[in-house]
Amino acid sequence: MKNVFKRVMAAMLSLIMVMSLAACGAPADDKTTDAPKATDAPSTNAPDDKGTEASTDAAEFDPKTITDGVTLTIAVKADDEVIDWETNLVTKMVEEKFGVDLQFEVYASDGFGDKLNVMINGGDKLPDIIFGDSTKGLNDFQTNWVDAGAILELTEFYENPDYASNINAEMEKLGVDVVSMLEDADGKIWSLPKYFTALNDACAHKLWINAEYAKAVGYDEIPTTTEGFFELCKAFAAAGDVNGNGLDDELAFTGRGDNLRWFLYLMSPFAYAWDDHVLDVENGKLSFAYATDGWKEGLKYIKQFFDEGIIDTTVLTQDKAGYNAIVNNSEAVVLADVYYRPQMVNSDVTLKTQTWLEYDFVAALEGPKGTTESYYSDLIAYPGAMITVDCENPEAAFIVLDYMCSEYISICNRYGEEGVDWDYWENVDSSKFADGTTKEMYLARNGEEPLFCYYSSKYWGTGTPQNAGYMQAGPNILYSDEVGLVLTGATTDEAKVQEDWMTLYQKESVNAVFDQKPEERIVRLPMTAEETTTVAEPQKVLDNYWKEAVGNFLTGEWDIDGYWDTYLAELEKMGMSDVLAIYQTSYDRTK
Repeated sequence: MKNVFKRVMAAMLSLIMVMSLAACGAPADDKTTDAPKATDAPSTNAPDDKGTEASTDAAEFDPKTITDGVTLTIAVKADDEVIDWETNLVTKMVEEKFGVDLQFEVYASDGFGDKLNVMINGGDKLPDIIFGDSTKGLNDFQTNWVDAGAILELTEFYENPDYASNINAEMEKLGVDVVSMLEDADGKIWSLPKYFTALNDACAHKLWINAEYAKAVGYDEIPTTTEGFFELCKAFAAAGDVNGNGLDDELAFTGRGDNLRWFLYLMSPFAYAWDDHVLDVENGKLSFAYATDGWKEGLKYIKQFFDEGIIDTTVLTQDKAGYNAIVNNSEAVVLADVYYRPQMVNSDVTLKTQTWLEYDFVAALEGPKGTTESYYSDLIAYPGAMITVDCENPEAAFIVLDYMCSEYISICNRYGEEGVDWDYWENVDSSKFADGTTKEMYLARNGEEPLFCYYSSKYWGTGTPQNAGYMQAGPNILYSDEVGLVLTGATTDEAKVQEDWMTLYQKESVNAVFDQKPEERIVRLPMTAEETTTVAEPQKVLDNYWKEAVGNFLTGEWDIDGYWDTYLAELEKMGMSDVLAIYQTSYDRTK
């Protein structure tokens, strides 16, 4: 029971502490970046690009006076692509720099949160540090763990420029106040950041239409309105054997049932549907888009595609494997798709970019009322790591985790070993690329000179075990506003194809999405523990119901006009207004 008592005391102390840090809300306008906080003053040990301290002061802070000889235990979610967390290259670099011993407790991926919840509720001794995964980190757990008194508040550590030197340096480079994105409803900070993001992620989803197929059915220009797109798809579906292979195997449009980006894209000209839980905001007032008149009109528009046989009902249940079997079939003819880039691949062409260049994009279709708002996901930080109240050396833990947020360690975390898996641009050695392969490079902030690129196509996202990085688990800060491709062993013509594609994909389509994003957006909804608990269950019920309703409306099981009032009444019974009121309170708090 000692640990339970310790957590209760920690929670009580957090409540009575008088904090000097002013709470900061979400960015008011993402066209400009927030200035770093006053606490971000340069440190006497400001890190260079590799996170190492540059000595500028005789009385320079030496982190090893705090970290040397300390053992830190870290809870982490299992990852098949990480061979051994304790012998990992990143682990060894951190241990050597600070004289610490990092010991990892690896929990099953599908039971990670449950395992820690059992430990917290049972009063078991917790690891010193908890790592978040490569997506939203520990976002789903933070409020409950803080409420349980299991997590240490870190606000004061951030106020120490020696402890937060790397995070401060990265924020200064980016011109973005990453730390404020971690503040809870009371302006307190409980985690270190996970801020890996790129502008093409923020502008991910747009409509790709095969221009050659469109021309084949009489459309020399790609339509940009909802009605024009419907008529194009209708003409394409009626044309039959567009590619001349003797088969009526063409598809106008496809998608997945477990990822509704195709539906959300077609709905958004009527009711903006891209925000979390399909929330929308207008003049500061929140609403669930699926309960608006615009949603009703959007359903009628999308149902036409099903009524005309343009979209098959299998799109409502088709999983990723079924979707990939269609779009990755070199014989398939698919007119349109919604994603970062067209997913269609022609295996008979050396460069899949050759196939991609047949497609043109529409950032957002214009709706019948003239609405044109594209998908846009604001670039925010998530909780990448937390320090538990059972940690006996929290200062050492914070300093180590701050170092993991340096540019250099963040690159190694995601891309592996310098000189082997990646290099800074000035050191890139083209002989390390396999002939004829396409590799990704990340460009410097604000469109400056290229920053780095990576060689190892087997390192990231292929399921190949490696031991050079954490596959983006834990804390990190890495941002790029532009992505390019490097093609080695290519002919001049192939290189030109690649250059043309990157101009279309990275510059033109991303910029078009950025320019058409909604001016008023929901960026963050920080909530208290009570608010989080109150909305959790009804929100699940609401999400399941509106998705079920979409299938019933589009297939004709429910008549849109005849059943609409019943549908709205069911949403109210499920607590829609009460949940919305809590979200509104949270949204107002950010202002």
